[in-house]
Amino acid sequence: MFVDTIQINLLSGSGGSGSVSFSSKSSKTSPNGANGGKGGSIIFVSDSGVFDYSNLKSKGSFKAENGGDASKNLQNGPNGKDMYLKIPIGTSIISDGELLAEIIDENVEYKICQGGMGGRGNKDLISKRNPNPEICESGEKRRKVTLDLELSLLTDIALIGLPNAGKSSLIQTITNSNSKIDSYPFTTVSPSLGVYENNKEIVTICDLPGLIKGAAEGTGLGKSVLRHLKNTKFIIFLLDPDNSGYNIEEQIKLLENEIETYNPEFRNIKNLKVVNKSDLDKIEKNYLNISTVTEEGIGELLQKLDEISFRELNRVNKSYEKIFVEADEFDIEADEDVWKIRGRKAEKITNLKGNSHEILNEISYRFEKSSISQELINQGIKKGDIVDLNGHEFSYE
Repeated sequence: MFVDTIQINLLSGSGGSGSVSFSSKSSKTSPNGANGGKGGSIIFVSDSGVFDYSNLKSKGSFKAENGGDASKNLQNGPNGKDMYLKIPIGTSIISDGELLAEIIDENVEYKICQGGMGGRGNKDLISKRNPNPEICESGEKRRKVTLDLELSLLTDIALIGLPNAGKSSLIQTITNSNSKIDSYPFTTVSPSLGVYENNKEIVTICDLPGLIKGAAEGTGLGKSVLRHLKNTKFIIFLLDPDNSGYNIEEQIKLLENEIETYNPEFRNIKNLKVVNKSDLDKIEKNYLNISTVTEEGIGELLQKLDEISFRELNRVNKSYEKIFVEADEFDIEADEDVWKIRGRKAEKITNLKGNSHEILNEISYRFEKSSISQELINQGIKKGDIVDLNGHEFSYE
């Protein structure tokens, strides 16, 4: 089954914890606690050998390896392994309705779920304030990202038309594909790909499911069909003189309207209008007439296509990658004289282990230097109010 849309959950690896140790056990001087390992990230890799998302469908959730905890005597924890997921070329990566990337080149790597940083050991926490710290940091927690992936096939030619226009028969006639053929509408429910070679290049051609009125608004297979046009270079409108609902001109108008309604840029895709079923003695003047039954006109069609240098045609779509920056976010929830603060920023301030007295001092120092403190002032915190910083409570001074 052809899978061209999927939603997946990604979980990066959490960072390992740092350690507390000293080279001199008796005096607790010369800290030598090491750092935790970095958690593994999840990275997409575009691969021309992958054609849809069936390789991802069987497993809806993917989890990278955690970083290892540090040991004593400067022995850092091992980094978690990154997880690489292969995706087809032509993938759109979407998060909460926002387009993060269009991947239309081969062997592109896109890090989408950053692994957690490892916590620092007490050697790296040495400061003038605390030259012999008895604390270390826990590793950052894993990140979870839910993504929608949508595929738009990269093709040289896309065949479009109303249901039962004969697209599957045409692609079989001129390529080595094996599309399902029948005389009923909506026979093709997913795209079929084929290739043919002329004297200049290998040409890929795609037979798209039939379009009907309202396709751009989602009627029938509408949007899932039209999405595949953004990565094609050329369109063949296959028209049906035997259609009982629309004459040739009405078919052209309907198809062009649906295409441009879905994406106005699609009007810039070069096209050729071809009338099928000349074997029924229904010839339309001013158009190229063919028959997929008798193969009348197929040679002329191929000759016209051979005149086109597809490698020189551009696609409407362009490769696009947004820098995926995760902000140091925090949320403040005020309830009378209690200020509850959560989020990654709060976690970074409080992710400490070891001597409880030193932990409180370090949290207090980090809190005062952070943007959270200034934001509380902006929101009207008062002396004596309770600050709940990621579960650590203290009175605001």
